[in-house]
Amino acid sequence: MTAQEIADAAKRLGLSSVPHTKQGVNKRARTEGWSDADDLCRKRAGVGGGMEYHISLLPPAMQASLAAEVSRQVTMRDNQAKRGLEIVKRDVLDTSALTARQREVMNARSLVLAAVENVQVAEGRTRSQTVDLLVADPCKFDLDGETLALANDRKTQSTTLARRTVLRWFQYRDSSGIGALAPKATKGQENIPDWFWAFLPHYARPQKPCITEALDAFRLSASEVPAEASYDKVRRLLSKLGNVERHRGREGSLTLKARMAYVTRSTSDLLPTCVYTSDGKTFDAEVAHPIHGRPFRPEITSVVDVATRRCVGFSVGLAENAVGVVDALRYSCETYGVPAIFYVDRGAGFKNNVLDARLTGLMGRLGITKYHSLPQNSQARGIIERFQGSVWNKLSREFNTYVGAPMDRQARQKSFKITRRQIKEFGTSVTLPTWEEFLDQCRKAIEVYNEKPHAALPDRMSPNECWEWHVGNGFEPVAVTAHESADLFRPYVPRKVRRCLIEFNTNKYFHAGLQEYNGDTVLVGYDIHDANHVWVREVDQINGDEAPGRLICIAKFGGNEERYVPLTMERAAQEKRAEAASKRLAEKQRAVEEELGPAPMLEHQPELPMQAFETPAQSELLEGDFVRLGEGSDVAEARATNGAPRFGSDDELALWALSHPDELHPTQVSVLIDCMNDPGDRQLLIDHGVDVEALADILRRAA
Repeated sequence: MTAQEIADAAKRLGLSSVPHTKQGVNKRARTEGWSDADDLCRKRAGVGGGMEYHISLLPPAMQASLAAEVSRQVTMRDNQAKRGLEIVKRDVLDTSALTARQREVMNARSLVLAAVENVQVAEGRTRSQTVDLLVADPCKFDLDGETLALANDRKTQSTTLARRTVLRWFQYRDSSGIGALAPKATKGQENIPDWFWAFLPHYARPQKPCITEALDAFRLSASEVPAEASYDKVRRLLSKLGNVERHRGREGSLTLKARMAYVTRSTSDLLPTCVYTSDGKTFDAEVAHPIHGRPFRPEITSVVDVATRRCVGFSVGLAENAVGVVDALRYSCETYGVPAIFYVDRGAGFKNNVLDARLTGLMGRLGITKYHSLPQNSQARGIIERFQGSVWNKLSREFNTYVGAPMDRQARQKSFKITRRQIKEFGTSVTLPTWEEFLDQCRKAIEVYNEKPHAALPDRMSPNECWEWHVGNGFEPVAVTAHESADLFRPYVPRKVRRCLIEFNTNKYFHAGLQEYNGDTVLVGYDIHDANHVWVREVDQINGDEAPGRLICIAKFGGNEERYVPLTMERAAQEKRAEAASKRLAEKQRAVEEELGPAPMLEHQPELPMQAFETPAQSELLEGDFVRLGEGSDVAEARATNGAPRFGSDDELALWALSHPDELHPTQVSVLIDCMNDPGDRQLLIDHGVDVEALADILRRAA
């Protein structure tokens, strides 16, 4: 303590043996030589400095007084902390969380206190006097023995109350409410041992092992297993976990989500066309293919208005792709209006450049904001999922060729055999619905759905009635005129003009008006159903962003080295699908042949010396078999070296490589790798019908 602190303490404690001023203490220190002992005197660190002295230098009376003062402070602080803890415990005590026993004891004690207060008021006594009377003679308070025994809360069922206990009940009730009268739980929550968390990974597995199997695996993996790790102990600890946590790890996220809380989205504040939701579904019944007539399951893309639940459009195709989505969206916008939000999943049909491209995508050109739901979160798109079940699942069950999970296995096999046998014998099957019959049933199913009362709509209106109700209240959709529709729903892709020619989808389109645009990038719009014409536009700059500009011309299909009939996007998708199917069949056939024959034995081949090139000119000629014409050019010209074929473009080389994977030259491999690494060239290959995935496999093997 410093001299000032010693003087203040002496004055505070009323001790006359020590000076009450700083000067007096310093004089005492000099007189008694406090500074002589180095271990009892030191300079205080920090701001202010000064000398400080150990309390052992002070008179014994002051030392005892200081110790008593510190003891009182510590005791007071501990009592305040305990009191604060008790108050917190009572504040968090919710009577709704009490057990039956706690609630009964609380109510009994409340009755005892109420009886004391009644007698206190009736006889004009103090609370203390009334409590003394209760302790002496409980019969005067009209309380039965059962109530007194419950209030006392003793194992002996004693009805004798202590004066101090009753006064403490009053104190708890007056300070914290009636909830403070409830006793504490007799058995606290059992602490979960550390070894249990080491055991849990062996139990929380998707194979769903039983407790015995998990315990065996835990004992094998752990270096030391406690003796208490028994079956009964583990089962008791597992029961203490929640119903969700107990299944975590044993069930996937989708299954586990069914046990968790969910949020219901309200659509009462939405207007029609605010949100369109869409999804694709593979039909659960077989129909006749529109081209070859064999059984297949078509893909249906539906668009539903969220506010009214009205199905505003659908498209039927061979697979969920951009073509089907654009077709369904086109019909919806032309018939009912352009939506503000398009809410879809992350499938390939909804996440592609046709919809999302900044310059040419339909979403930006139509002013639609597209939202994707989270992966594996179909609950978020409950409206469209419920529509699929209500319309397409119901419709598929009306066909004899239904193949859904609820279909009887024997009946499904019988239908399968009948259709295949009839097609094999007669080329068609009477039990297989034709493409026209299927489309007609789809249209009727949509009409029935839109006219049927819907439980999620006000007053159980039908989707059509709800839409008309909004129209009657002044709603007007954002309409699309006929001349706008012809252009807005026409997908655009960037292409370069080369001598009045534009290459797209392996077709070549010509127009003399493109002569002044030679080498420039333009936007080419196409009709997904008609490939005889393409619409060519300039690329404009608006506030630094590129946008489709003035219409330059409508180019016509001219000559094409590969086709006499222009290839539509639908036909391109069909050919790509067929090529992939053929590849899978070839792989399957090769696997079957490998199973039949034994593995070939490797024969020893003598080493042959590597033959060097005769002249440097030959090496240079081999490396130059392929020459890229210009920076960023998509033309690769092959020189006729050693009888190698010649190619006029990268896509021709790529298509040849798919059919001749073992004849690729290293220089050709290098050219194709550059094309695959460049996003623009890669998209060009896709547009020309090249299977880039198969090409990538070939290049990996060749490299």
